[in-house]
Amino acid sequence: MQYPVVSVSDVTQVQGESKHQLSSKAVLHQVPDAETSLFRVKPGGRIKSHYHQKVWDLFFGVQGDGVVHYTEDGEARTAPLRTGSFCAMPPNVVHEVRNASETDDMLFLLIHSPWEGYDHVPVRAED
Repeated sequence: MQYPVVSVSDVTQVQGESKHQLSSKAVLHQVPDAETSLFRVKPGGRIKSHYHQKVWDLFFGVQGDGVVHYTEDGEARTAPLRTGSFCAMPPNVVHEVRNASETDDMLFLLIHSPWEGYDHVPVRAED
């Protein structure tokens, strides 16, 4: 199957649908191997703790100042999610994304791979 070329001249101008807490998601591209989306997280916003059993989350910082909180080998850790940053989150790692700014939106591209069979497992945590 031949897929069409997808091109977005300025992802910072893309608006999405409301998702999670004070955030939106705009799907830019989707095929069985991967889904690419733009997330916009408002100040004070976050994507609550979750993990995926089969899916990788590949984060690319586009704009703003955010942080990915995750637990690895029983230890709480963080990875920056700012303009130009990258983070590859493997399956079965609990993680949460937060906007670290009190005034500015944070934008990041997120690739879920594989998309076919996507799974999102929420983790109950205290707010």
